[in-house]
Formats: sequence, C-alpha cells, structure tokens
Amino acid sequence: MEQLREDVTCSICWNVFSDPVSIECGHNFCRGCLSTHWSQISAQGHRCPECRAPFSRDRMIPDTRVRNLVEKITKPQQEEPEPQGPGSQLELGRPVQLARLDEEENLILDKKALSRCLEQGGAGDAPVCVVSIVGGQRRGKSFLLNYLLRRLRSPDARDGSWMGREDEILEGFEWRADEERVTNGVWAWSQPFWVPTQGGKVAVLLVDTEGSMDIAMEKETSIKLSAFSMLLSSYQILNISNKVNDTDLEYLEMFVRVAEEVGKAYGLEPIQHLDLLVRDWSSSPDLGAEGGEQHLRYIQEILEARNPCKHPKALEALKRSSSRCYLMPFPGRGITMGSEGRLRDMDDDFRGSLRDYVTALVSSAGQHIRMDQHGEMLTGTQLAAKIKNLSDVMKNHRSGFSSPCQMAITFHNQRVLDRARADHAVFLKEKDTDSRNPLKCLKVRPGKVAKQFAERRGDLLGQCLRDMLPKKEALGTELEKKLTQKKETQLQQLEKELMREAETFLETYRKRFRTFAMTVAMPWHGVAGPGTGAWSCCGGNCH
Repeated sequence: MEQLREDVTCSICWNVFSDPVSIECGHNFCRGCLSTHWSQISAQGHRCPECRAPFSRDRMIPDTRVRNLVEKITKPQQEEPEPQGPGSQLELGRPVQLARLDEEENLILDKKALSRCLEQGGAGDAPVCVVSIVGGQRRGKSFLLNYLLRRLRSPDARDGSWMGREDEILEGFEWRADEERVTNGVWAWSQPFWVPTQGGKVAVLLVDTEGSMDIAMEKETSIKLSAFSMLLSSYQILNISNKVNDTDLEYLEMFVRVAEEVGKAYGLEPIQHLDLLVRDWSSSPDLGAEGGEQHLRYIQEILEARNPCKHPKALEALKRSSSRCYLMPFPGRGITMGSEGRLRDMDDDFRGSLRDYVTALVSSAGQHIRMDQHGEMLTGTQLAAKIKNLSDVMKNHRSGFSSPCQMAITFHNQRVLDRARADHAVFLKEKDTDSRNPLKCLKVRPGKVAKQFAERRGDLLGQCLRDMLPKKEALGTELEKKLTQKKETQLQQLEKELMREAETFLETYRKRFRTFAMTVAMPWHGVAGPGTGAWSCCGGNCH
C-alpha cells in the first residue's frame, strides 16, 4: 500500500492526489496545487512543474483512473467521523501545537500536526472553515474556544443544553483564570467537526493564537503570528478587553496590512470575516450584536473624524459588510476568581450572551468556507500547502517580517527569485533534451554549452537585480541599506545555486558528448589534432 501511495502522490504538495488532473506531458497533479503553482509564476507561462514542458492551462484533464485508485487506497482514512453528542465515549481529538516560538522567537511549524488537523480524517479533500481567535493574553480566548467545542459536539441541540451541566468542569484547550500565559504560539483542535451545508459537509477547525497582541513580544514576532493566523482563518475573531481603544485599532491596522500582503502572495481574500469580540463590556446596557453594531458605528465615526485618518486600513476593514462587533459583559467573580469554567459560576447575563454568540457562530460556520481570491473553495490539503510554504519563507527570511512593508518586500523578492529558478530549470531541461540526441549533441562542444549557461545565468541574475526591491535609486535610510545588503546576499546565493546546477549538468553533457563521439569512431577532440577543429563526422560543423 505504501508503494501504491507513492504512485498517487502529488509532487507539489507531496500528499495523495486531491482532484487529480493529467496534463499534456503525461504528469499528474492535484488541480488546486497546479493552479496555485501557475498563479505564482504566471509571468513565465504555464509549464509542467516536473519536466517544465509548456502547454495550455485549459488542457487540465480529470484523470478518473488515478482518482479511482486514490479512493481505493485512502478509503479507510477518509471515513468522516460522525458528529458526537455530550455522552459519547468516542475520541474527539485534543489540542495540538501547530507552531511554536523558539528561543529567538522564530516561528517553527510542526508539519505533522498541521497534516493531522487539515489533511486527515477526511478534511484533506473537503472544504474547510477555520475559526481563529487572536487577542491579548489572558483575555478568555481558550475559554471561548472550549464552549465552541461543546456546541460543535452537540450539533442537534436546539436549546442551551449544549452548554453542559451546572457543575461540569470546562475542558479542551488549556486555560486558566489568572494573568499567567498558558498557550504559546498557535494551537488547533486535532480533529475537525463536520457541519452540514447544502452542498455537503464542511470541516470546521478551531485555532488559538497567543502572542500576536502581546506588548512584551517583538513586533516581528507579532507580524509572523498575525500572518500565520490570517492565512489559516476564514472566520477571524479579534478578542478585545473592555472596549475598542487606540491600541486595538493600531493592532488591527497592522493585522489588515499583513493580511493584504499575505493575500497577494498566496492568492487569498485578505480577511473573509472579522468579529470584534469585546469582553467585559460595561460602558452601556446594550449588549450582544445590537450593542456591538452601535459601538462599531461609534468607532467608525471617530476614525472618519480624524484628518488624516490615523488607521485607514482598520477603518476600511470595519466598514466591510463581513465585519461585525459583539459585546459581552463581565462573566462574574465566580469565573475570574479561580473557577474551572463551570456554568454555575457565571453571571446570568454573561451566560446568555455567551450562549447566543456561540450558537450564532456555529450556525453560520458553513457559510465561511476558506476561499481563494477567485471565490474557489480550498480543501484542507490545499490550505495546508499554503501554510507550509509560508513557514518555509519565514524560515528562509527570518529577518524579513519586521513590518508589513518589509514583509511585502520579502514576498515580492521571493517571487522574483522563484521565477529565475523556474526559468533556469526550463533552460536546463531544453539542453538536457538536446543532449540526448547524438546529432544535436555533437554539433555543440561542451565549452560552448558552458558559455551558454553562463550567459543565461547572467541574464537571469540581471533581471532579478532589476526586479527585486528596494531599487538602487531608493537608498537613503539605514533600513533600505540593510535590505539592499540582504538582496545582494540572496543574489549571491542564487548565483551559486545556478552554477551548481549547471556544473552538474555539464558533467553529464561531457560524458554524453564523448560517448556519442566514440560511437561514430571519432575522438571528440578532432582527428587533425587537439584544437584544430577538423571533424570528419560533419566536415567541421561540430563546432
């Protein structure tokens, strides 16, 4: 079975095919992976990621034979878990850490944990809704997610019974009612919950992010966490304490800018849905969605009254129809003074507010499927591939996320370098094909091929130098000088990489050239003596 799985594995995402398609050269890929790959290197036309052969994008042909093989191999793993109620004894998953911060506050992705959440249990081939919550530490994010867990475990409940027993301890994501941080990095529930929709079922995943709004964190760490959370989420909750203040708007401004850059880089709608969830509200008696709508209008009026607007991107996001505000009251001293999350410790108005918010969110989950910028649904596998790619970019550019602007430069330069690598791969493939033909190979001496590679490498590096940011004429600040130094380092690394590829090929080319020359009984250096250029095989045309 493992050998068969290798035959039905996509060479882009390295997972079993999802919606397999065949292209003109005969290679197979996931439809979503191939579309994403092409969108990232569209300037170079459509080519096979494996053999670099050019062809038309509209020639993606569904491969039913491969699809049937995939279904037979993966059928045992793709059985969807049935929704489970409060009394079920079946395993419902556990919190797993998707990304952690190391000692230098670099974001480290656990790819196995990511695969478990987004690619197994049927989620890999299904549309997904990811509910992600960000906010300041110790503001009840994990507490809220645990009540979302209770609601999702009781899909058929029509009243408040899903909230549990009065004395039931709150379990799920680790949480504590004090000031000490519990979670670190990004956590998710290991198994999806299935929500029915008109088109079938949607896999709902819950994600908890800690540190993106922590004032003790470096800004670069906050940006990385925000980028990770944004890429994951289709339903984003911004958890706020007491009321929306200038610090919250400053974070939202940064978050929206990060979302826009991540959206551009990965072909996604920047923010599909945004909830401003205001906790411990006490400024007016109006609560819930109605009070939140009033508070949201008030914030918009304040931002619009400032000239110039201090947070233009935040204002733009708050005015979208997909954004809303919800006000929740203080939960009660019973909860904040060391409670274990029991219902009996909550104030009645908080209990009602919590019930209504969670119920409304879960009821609408099927409407918030993760989409790309063209409105196409993403499967768990496709979303996981984008997250892995972002993780790799962060790993390779650890100092490239100190601001949304610098992050934009990092993404832009990465695309430029990737295009150069793709172009070089196409050039190498063409030369490799020619070298397998004896007549074509014997017409071009190894030295000339080496010169062709050097010229091509120079053209690619020159194009990168012109396209990468910052431009030479933009120099003027210390940051721009550092970015320019980094750009030069990246170009040097690319040059070494292309030289290694060329030298590896040239070694093969020399062997083929000698073999073909010996086959026609001609020493490849020429019968009239080294360097004379006399070739009896072609009358001197072998030059």
